[in-house]
Amino acid sequence: MDSKTKKVLSELQDGFKLETKPFTRIAKELNITEEEVIDIIKNSLDSGIVRRIGLAVRPEKVGYEENALIAWQVSQDKVEEVGEDLAKMNEISHCYERECPPNWSYNLFTMVHAKTEQDLEQLIEDIKSKHNLSNFKVYRTQKEFKKTSMRYFND
Repeated sequence: MDSKTKKVLSELQDGFKLETKPFTRIAKELNITEEEVIDIIKNSLDSGIVRRIGLAVRPEKVGYEENALIAWQVSQDKVEEVGEDLAKMNEISHCYERECPPNWSYNLFTMVHAKTEQDLEQLIEDIKSKHNLSNFKVYRTQKEFKKTSMRYFND
């Protein structure tokens, strides 16, 4: 990654400041043109370095009170298919296959968000039924200690 791209992404990693022309400000700070800033962002999106640019919503503030990490046991021959399907669900914000340590059979992890406990239970039931999954563990969120985006550039 070239230094200009790193500098632009560093400016964006904490989100946009409340201003009318954020790209103009970034361009001035980095001594490049606004068009260069926009091109760097487009290229970063196109190349997959940046997944998306958007806002971060606090789920509980918009009515999603029930959140749970669910660890699923999925056979190795189905983990790709199930993982890709679960990743498409709007109610799932995170979906990862992870290596299982000894004596731990759960290899697919999802973070599920629902408005009510009943909605969460229904989502779990729907996933179980659709993918014929019977072995899983549900870890409901009790208290949030930290929720931030990762900072990749700290210069």
